Amino acid sequence: MSIETLAFLALSALVIIVFLMVYIRDIEVNKKLLMYEKSIEELNFQNHQLSKSIKELSQHNAIDPQEIEQRILEKVKHEIQNTVIPMVSSLQDIESIMQTFQTEQTARIDRIESRTKEMSCMPTSSASSNEKMIVAQFAKGKSEAEIAKDLRVGIGEIDLVLKLANLK
Repeated sequence: MSIETLAFLALSALVIIVFLMVYIRDIEVNKKLLMYEKSIEELNFQNHQLSKSIKELSQHNAIDPQEIEQRILEKVKHEIQNTVIPMVSSLQDIESIMQTFQTEQTARIDRIESRTKEMSCMPTSSASSNEKMIVAQFAKGKSEAEIAKDLRVGIGEIDLVLKLANLK
C-alpha cells in the first residue's frame, strides 16, 4: 500500500465521518423542530379555545359600561369609608391632643414667668436684717469673730457694716 492509497483511505474516512456528523446533527435539529412544531400547534389550539370562550361569554353577557362604572364607584366609596375616614378621625384626635398639650405648656410657661417676676420683685430684707443684728450684737459687746460665727457671714462683711454704721 502506497502513501497515496493511505491518504485516499484517510480522506474518504474523514469525509464519511463528516457526513455522519452532519447526518446526526440534522437528526437532532429535526427533533427540536418537531418539538417546536408541536408546541406551536398546542398554543394555536389553546388560542382558538380562548377566542371561542371569549365570544361565547360576550354573547351571553352584554357588558354595560355604565353598570361597570357604577360598580367601580361603589367599590371606591366603600374602600374610602373603610380606610380614609378612620384615618381622618385619628388625625383629628391627634390634633385635639396636640392643642391640649399646647394649652398646658402655655399655661406652665405663664406660671413660670409670673413666679420669676414675683421672685425678682421681692425685697432683699435679709441683708438689712443682718445689718441690724450685727449692730445690735456689737452694741452688746460681742467681738467681730463671734458675730461672724453666730450669723454665718464673713468677718469682712461685719467690718464693713460696722464702719458704715460709724461704730468702728
